[in-house]
Amino acid sequence: MRISRQEVFDNHSRLMERNAFYRRCGYDSDRSTAFILAQALPLPGRILEIGTGKGRFLMALLSHVSRVTTIDIDPAEQRCARLNVAYAKPPGRARFMIANAENLPWPDHSFDSVVSVNALHHMKNIPHVIGEVLRIARPAGKIVLADFNTRGFSIMNNIHREEGRIHECIPYRFKDLVKRFTAHGWTAVLRSDYCQAVLIAVKASGGGKNRRGLRILKGSLDRTNNV
Repeated sequence: MRISRQEVFDNHSRLMERNAFYRRCGYDSDRSTAFILAQALPLPGRILEIGTGKGRFLMALLSHVSRVTTIDIDPAEQRCARLNVAYAKPPGRARFMIANAENLPWPDHSFDSVVSVNALHHMKNIPHVIGEVLRIARPAGKIVLADFNTRGFSIMNNIHREEGRIHECIPYRFKDLVKRFTAHGWTAVLRSDYCQAVLIAVKASGGGKNRRGLRILKGSLDRTNNV
């Protein structure tokens, strides 16, 4: 992809303006990203990000890991992410791909870590996406799924209404995702703060039974989409 310096700077200016607007509305994207990253790290081995978006989380992640493969179904969104990464110049490198999370183009157990941030509520067939995540994650791997919590969704819905838009959200419950992971021998933990809910899953030891179970460490996950 060929990009100009002017395009990089113009795109960065738009991102900063949007982030400032979010903060005025009650959502601090930098703080939320930092919270998710603190729960996610360390991320071992080969990493897949599902849902590049505008690259907010990707830029932060590339400051801590050497390489990430990131996918999105929207070329325009991913172009914004490319421009943001070009501006930030993080030490890690990203491989950008257009792909659908419902049909990931890799064989079983291809990635050591799988992450997705604020993308699940846009996906029409979340159970199938989770099946694909479980398929391509290695048995000793780590899965991190983050989305807005109750407060985060409320803020985003208000922003969309003020702008004359509808915030499209596919209903799902994080506790159902936890059950799905547990049934496949993974230990899943939920954490919530700074407008974000974060599910961290690792393969349970001893052949499959989840011995630690579910722990909600901070905050509330009482929204229909998240609990």
